[in-house]
Formats: sequence, C-alpha cells, structure tokens
Amino acid sequence: MRWRHQVFADNGNKILDTPWEGDYWTPEPWWRGQTVFVLASGPSLTQEVCDKIKGRNAIVINASFKLAPWASVWYFTDGHIYEKYRDDVAAWPGEIVCMSKLAKQELNKQVKRVRGEGDPAYPMDFPPPGHHSIRQGRSSGHTAVSLAVAMGASRVIMLGFDMRFVEGREHHHREYQGPRDAMLYEREFVPGFGGWNAAATKVGVEILNCTPGSAVAEFPFADLDEVLSCAAL
Repeated sequence: MRWRHQVFADNGNKILDTPWEGDYWTPEPWWRGQTVFVLASGPSLTQEVCDKIKGRNAIVINASFKLAPWASVWYFTDGHIYEKYRDDVAAWPGEIVCMSKLAKQELNKQVKRVRGEGDPAYPMDFPPPGHHSIRQGRSSGHTAVSLAVAMGASRVIMLGFDMRFVEGREHHHREYQGPRDAMLYEREFVPGFGGWNAAATKVGVEILNCTPGSAVAEFPFADLDEVLSCAAL
C-alpha cells in the first residue's frame, strides 16, 4: 500500500509531496505458522546464544545485528540507529525494516518502512494480517515482537529482553553513551508489555520469554534449549 506524505502551508497550498517519505510497507506473512526469534540488546544476549539459533527465523534489534549478521530481518525504530550504523545498514544482506524517515529517504527501496499504530502506553489488539500498519510498542523491542506477529509467526521467542540492569549494565554492548534513567524499565518498558500476552493469544500467537532473569513477566518463561529441541527451522 502506498501512502503519499503531503505538507501544506498555512494558506492551504501544498508545498511538498515526497513519495519516499510516505511509502509504507505492508508486512507480509513470510513466517506464517513458524517460530520467530526476536533478539533484543539486553546483557543476557551473547554470541553463544545467537549461535544456537543461527539458521532460524530471526529479527535482530538495533545493535544486536553484530551478534547475528545472518538474521533475516534487522529492525530499528529511530533514525539515530541508522545514523550510527549507516554503512552497516547499507551493506546488510537481509531485510531492513524500520520507522526511520531518514533511512527510507537515503536508501529508498532497500528499506521497508513500517507504520506504527496505537498509543504505546495503552493495550490494544494486534492488527489483523495484511493490515497496513503494526502495533507500536514503547521500545524497539516491543515493536519488533509486534513485527514478528504481523509477519505471520505462530510462536515468538524473546531473547535479550532483560529490561533491567545486570551488574550495572543494561545492554550486551557498550555503544550507547550518556547517563540513563535507571527507573525507565520499571516505570515504562516493563509495564509497556501489559496486555500483550492476551492480545497475542487472541490472534493465535504464543509468545515465550527465553531471557534468564528477565523483568518481563507478561509472557510464560521457557528454556531456550528446550524450545530449540522442538522448534522447526
């Protein structure tokens, strides 16, 4: 579905019509009925964990692409991720899915820009398959889970969703600079998953959290090795 972005002056005259900026991608059910692994950036995500799922359906989020360069999809929400990893994005062999206007502007057809829907602060149902937008969450991790659902997954496995500080670290890397609000997870990110399990169940999707010690208790916890023993490629 093609959306054209238009900007109007105060007098009502159109002053800008940029096709690239309004060209949104409608998620396709590439993974209908399959298991999809979603790799966030928490400190529990390691190279060993990523190697265990190599060759399976996976979405990497933000800087986690470095641990799983084989992943089918690299998802990021914000333009600053694109600006930081511009060369990596341009060279990515898989699919780039994001909400960044800048990435779409510069790379155009190489980028699938998705449209987020809903207020991240309030629970809502997942849009039906073939809908022009996906349910937007409070963070890239939230939204990547929604993307997996929109792309047809029947089971979503969460990895690296610590959503807390572990030994003073909140990511498996040290690439983000500046002080962080230590209460952000407890105040916004963890509650942001409220109602998601019921919404997923409603559309026939099972979401499992395979992140050891995760602060996100919205979904059933599972052991990654046990999941892998029964998850089809």
